Amino acid sequence: MNKKALLLSVMLSMLGFSGAAFSQSFSLNTGKESIQLKHPPKNIAVYDLSVLDTLNALNVPAKIVPQTTFQGHLANYNAEQFVKAGTLFEPDLAKLKELKPDLIFVGGRSAKKLASLQPIAPTVLLSADTSHYMADLTQRTQSLAKAFDREKIAQQKLDEIKKLQAKLKAKTQGKSAIMFFAVSDNFMPQAENDRFGFIYELTGFKSVLPLAEKSDAPRPEAGSAEAIKAANLTAEKLKTAVQQQPDYLIVLDRGAVNTQKYASKDNILKHEILSKTDAVKNQKVIYVNADAWYLTGAGLDNTIFMLKELIAAI
Repeated sequence: MNKKALLLSVMLSMLGFSGAAFSQSFSLNTGKESIQLKHPPKNIAVYDLSVLDTLNALNVPAKIVPQTTFQGHLANYNAEQFVKAGTLFEPDLAKLKELKPDLIFVGGRSAKKLASLQPIAPTVLLSADTSHYMADLTQRTQSLAKAFDREKIAQQKLDEIKKLQAKLKAKTQGKSAIMFFAVSDNFMPQAENDRFGFIYELTGFKSVLPLAEKSDAPRPEAGSAEAIKAANLTAEKLKTAVQQQPDYLIVLDRGAVNTQKYASKDNILKHEILSKTDAVKNQKVIYVNADAWYLTGAGLDNTIFMLKELIAAI
């Protein structure tokens, strides 16, 4: 090593740098796949709001996002400085080719576009598995935190979630509930294995619904004999469940997404079955934030928000 190189090495050591700092690679292992990059990604595109919420919570900014209405912790992504390329369902492939992202995240609504995106940049499928909500959230958070060197802040937030969940479960101990996904005046009960059934794990509420029967058959056409039969079965299931007089009803109103207009508050009072429940009569109905529960979902900061929301409501 010549004198100049030796002097530079000494100076860098004194400043806390090493050769590794200049050749730092990036490794993301999700448990299902492993992404290896020569350098940490800076130009990141994200097409899943739960992933965006977790990265945002870890202070890892995305530069490319879908065109949508960002709410809550993600409201800053409405700003023009963040490039909008496509939608949550349809990333704009041509624009992404021009923008040349280092890394792309998909999941949920955009998962089907994985193969189309992989030729543009390394693409990670990081869909949330809400059938094991807490274990999955922890695993996805820790994977991202390790890759982006954000393990300390990740652990702080995961610890906060544990404390909030314990506080919530202390309030719900011995209490039962039914979760509903409301579309107009149609209140669809959510069992533990339904789309929004993760609420029972999250809250500790006991479900009074039997597990739902899963089917790969397409949704029947509105007004068809199959649709009428399905509606009658749902009504019977609902009638049986409310006979147990659950302590709380929890409602996710699809119509309130991006509007915060909860028509379900009036519709439930007109509902032939639900209006007669003790929960409605005693005003023990919780209308959860539609944007948080329907759009953002199982993100790190969003989970903290949802837990705080429920603690305040009970």
